[in-house]
Amino acid sequence: MNIFEFTSLVNFNTVTVTIVVVLLILLVSRSLQWPANIPPGPTGYPIIGCITLLRNRNILEVFRELRGQYGDVFSLKIGPNLNVIINGREALREAFIKQGDEFADRPGGFLEEKMFQEKGIVFSSGNYVKQIRTFTSATFRNLGFEKRSLELRIQEEVTAYLEIIEKQNGEPYDMKGVAVLAVSNVICSMTFGNRFDYNDTKFKRLTTLISETLRLLVVGGVINTFPWLRFLPGDRFSIKKIVDNIKEIKDFIGEQIQEHRHKMDRDNPRDFIEAFLIQQQKKNSSDEDLKFDDMDLMISVMNLFFAGTDTTATIIHWAMLFLIHNKPIQDKLRQEIMTVVGSSRLPSLADKTDMPYYEAFMTEVFRKGNIVPLSLPHGAKKDISFRGMVIPKGSTIMPNFDSVMSNPDLFEDPDEFRPERFLGQDGKMNGKERDVMAFSLGRRVCLGESLARMELFLFMTSLLQRFEFLPESPDKLPTFDATLGITRAAKDYSCRAIKIQ
Repeated sequence: MNIFEFTSLVNFNTVTVTIVVVLLILLVSRSLQWPANIPPGPTGYPIIGCITLLRNRNILEVFRELRGQYGDVFSLKIGPNLNVIINGREALREAFIKQGDEFADRPGGFLEEKMFQEKGIVFSSGNYVKQIRTFTSATFRNLGFEKRSLELRIQEEVTAYLEIIEKQNGEPYDMKGVAVLAVSNVICSMTFGNRFDYNDTKFKRLTTLISETLRLLVVGGVINTFPWLRFLPGDRFSIKKIVDNIKEIKDFIGEQIQEHRHKMDRDNPRDFIEAFLIQQQKKNSSDEDLKFDDMDLMISVMNLFFAGTDTTATIIHWAMLFLIHNKPIQDKLRQEIMTVVGSSRLPSLADKTDMPYYEAFMTEVFRKGNIVPLSLPHGAKKDISFRGMVIPKGSTIMPNFDSVMSNPDLFEDPDEFRPERFLGQDGKMNGKERDVMAFSLGRRVCLGESLARMELFLFMTSLLQRFEFLPESPDKLPTFDATLGITRAAKDYSCRAIKIQ
C-alpha cells in the first residue's frame, strides 16, 4: 500500500480518533522490536508516526525533501508500520536487481489476503508468483501474442478507436474513456478469445467496475495497516463497495471460465483461459504452490485487466496532453510517420525501427508523465540487510522511481518536455532511455511491457497519421496537474481532433 493513502486518516471525527489512539497503543510495542540500524528517517509522533508530515502535501515532493535529508534509503513510521523508501538509480538497481529475490515479495494485508487471497500475478509472493509469472509469459508466447496475431488484434481496436474519434467531427472530446474501452478489448481478446462492441452493456459495466475499483483502492488501502477500521459504522473507506465491485468482476470472469470449460478445444487453445484450463486438467502434483484452481485463474485474469487497462490508457492520455501543448513536436512526429508509412495504410510494428523520434517522444512521455512513480509496494518477508542497514521483517518497501525520472543529474532540465534528450547526433536513441524505469525493474518488472509498447505504438502513430490534435480552445490549454493514485493520472481534459485531408 502506498503511503499517500494514509492522508485520508486526518479527517476522522473525535470518536474515531479516540478509537484509533486506544487500539494503536496496543500495537505500538511492535516498533520497540525494530533493530537499531533501521534506515534513518523523521521521528514522527508517538503512535501515529509521520502521518501529519504527509497531510495536504504532494507525496513526491515530501519524498524529495526527505531524500535530501536522509539519503537514498530512508524510513517513515506510519502508525505501527515501518515504510522504507528506496531512491536513486543505483540504490534501486542494487535492491531490486542485485538483491532481487529478497525484495520481490508483496507486503500482504487485508486487501491482498481477504480479497485476492494472495493469488494471481500482482499480489502474490514467493514461489507462487514465480510460477504464475512463468506460466503467463510462456502461455502468451505460445499463443502467438508476441507475434503478428496480436498486432492484428490491436489494429482491429485501433480501427474502431479511429472511427469513434472521427465521428466527433472536430468537436471537443475526452478521449480517455474510449481509450479504456479499446485497451480493455485487447485484454478481452487475449484472455476471453473475443472482443466486445463498445456499446455492449456487460463490457461497459466491466470497464466501469475496473476503473472505479482502482480509484477506490487508493482510499481503501488504509485498511491494510488498520484492518479494524472496516468495522466502523458506514463505509468510510469504501471497503464494502470495493468488495461488491470485486465480486461482480469475479462473477463476470467466472461466467467466461464456465463457457470456456464447455467449449474449449483441448488441442488448440485460443486464449489464456483455455490454456489455463488445459493445464488445470494436466496438473496432478501438490508439491508446487500454484495449484491451477479456478481462483488462481479468476484473480490472474482480473490482474491482467487491472494492470493492462488503466496504465496504458493513462499513458495515452498523457501523450495527447503533451502533443496539445507542443505543436512543433506533434508536427515533427507526423512528418516522421508520413515519411515512413505514408497515408494509404495503417502503421505496423515493422515501421517502428525506422521511427526514432517516436521512440524518443514516448520515452519522454514515460519520464515526464511519471505514470507509476511509486509502483506497487513490496514487502520484507524476513530481515533484509541492505547498505549496512536492516530492513525489518514486516516492513513495507517502496521503490521511488520519481527519484530517477526527475533527477537533474540524469536528465538536464527535468521539468522540460524534450524528446531530443534521448537522441544522439546520428538521430538514433542514445542509451539514456535505459534510465527511464517506466515498467519497474527486477523480479516484478511489468509482465505486460511488450504488449503496452505495441499498443502505444499502433494507437499513437495511427492517431497522429489521421488527426491533428488541438486544445478545446486556443486560450484554454489543459493543465498538467495530476492525481496520484495507483497511477499518476492527468486531470480530465477535452481536445479537438481535426481530420487530416
